Amino acid sequence: MRYNFNRRCFEEQVVNPGKLAIAGSDSDISWTELEAKVTLLSAMLSDLGVVPGSPVVIYGHKEHLFPVAMLSCIHAGFTYVPVDKIYPEDRVKKILSLTGAQVLINCTEEPVSYQTAVIIDKDLLVTRNSEPTFTERSITAQDDHLQYIMFTSGSTGEPKGVQITFNSVKTFYNWASADFGFTAGDVFMNQAPFTFDVSLCDVLLSFGLGGTLVLSPTELVKDQDAFLQRLVRYGCTVWTSTPSFVFLFLRNPGFKKEKLAAFHTFLFMGEALPPRTCQQLYRQFPGARVLNAYGPTEATIVTTFVEITPEVVAKYPSLPIGYPMPGSKLLIEKGEGSENSGELIITGDHVSIGYFNNTALNEVKFTEHNGKRAFKTGDLAYYEDGMLFYLGRNDDQVKLNGFRIELDEISNVLCTSAEISDAVTLPLKRGNEVKKLVSFVILSNPDADFNVKTDLSELLSQKLPYYMIPGDIVVVEDFPYGASHKIDGKKLVEEYVGRIS
Repeated sequence: MRYNFNRRCFEEQVVNPGKLAIAGSDSDISWTELEAKVTLLSAMLSDLGVVPGSPVVIYGHKEHLFPVAMLSCIHAGFTYVPVDKIYPEDRVKKILSLTGAQVLINCTEEPVSYQTAVIIDKDLLVTRNSEPTFTERSITAQDDHLQYIMFTSGSTGEPKGVQITFNSVKTFYNWASADFGFTAGDVFMNQAPFTFDVSLCDVLLSFGLGGTLVLSPTELVKDQDAFLQRLVRYGCTVWTSTPSFVFLFLRNPGFKKEKLAAFHTFLFMGEALPPRTCQQLYRQFPGARVLNAYGPTEATIVTTFVEITPEVVAKYPSLPIGYPMPGSKLLIEKGEGSENSGELIITGDHVSIGYFNNTALNEVKFTEHNGKRAFKTGDLAYYEDGMLFYLGRNDDQVKLNGFRIELDEISNVLCTSAEISDAVTLPLKRGNEVKKLVSFVILSNPDADFNVKTDLSELLSQKLPYYMIPGDIVVVEDFPYGASHKIDGKKLVEEYVGRIS
């Protein structure tokens, strides 16, 4: 059995219907159970009066119902907004307020305090807090609709909602299912939060091909041995993650072909792939494929793809991010004084229709090229041997462990403390790879009784996701400035590194 995204229906119902579809953190369900739950939940949303484009929030972590709810919204033509329970309460409330969501699907065991008009719990029981009022939002063409809104970090302190249409989802799936080389026999490891579109790659390919999706919660992943045992138990064959995530396991004696015999492919996305990571994987998993993909959330998961062989690693000091997907054209807007490199602009039907209710930013980041939607990525890149190579960011947005982070958002939260007069957050890099974030702060009153690291870390944890909490917070008397009257971040970092060396 499989789900046909082009026709939006389940197919081959008589073929192995008892096969495992989802191994959730709470329970496992078969393909027969998946079809039944998707059919029921889709009908429930329709009966509630949900209209296309009116956001349905899916709240949880790695419970089996989370991807069920995602597929239900795809099946019924409704827009969903993934919200992870690891988010601070303030961030969840902000997303609910921004979207005006009337329905929340709670995939967790615990009741939620968020007061949407309708709440559907893990047992698909409905609680009506008030009468919902649905309004259509962002309907594009007659044959398309807004499929999901995924919130990422925003430089103003407000999360940005990336809007992706159903046709964009189909475009990605049709390319990935044809070119990535996976089959119905594959078992996909899924550990990235559903608020991070790396996770959506596994979901779409597993459902569309008729495979198995193995979900692992953050608490389990922190116990490396227990996590690896789960992968062995379910016979996972495809590892999808950021390079930083797999790097955590390279020294674990259980992370090798002898222990994880079923793995045949490692698919990386979300940040630059270091050659040393590939070399270690070749040694520990001889014969396994290593795939590298690139693409911002605004272009539906990933846009480029290439297999990284030992020959590729030997030839290029920095690894390629690959070839564009069919139907997509990637342009290099060359900067002043640059002959080959420049900002990467992605065009095609898979590009987002824009940020949710953010006209000013849309005018800056989105445009058209030859009648196709285009997105200015802010990433620097160049072509060599027909392939794209990534150089880094051209602004203050960085990626750490695959998560996109606006550094100004962290600094803005720090400045909400009465004890802080100014703050700047900077990345510590090794090559092009961000290894750590450090916030530098100036105290309003240096003599005040104030525990900088403890109190500010608590403030940040209340306002931001865990992956945006800086690794260090340093008090400085003043910021150094360059000739252009801008803060000299390079000097700050150099002084910091000098102190800790």
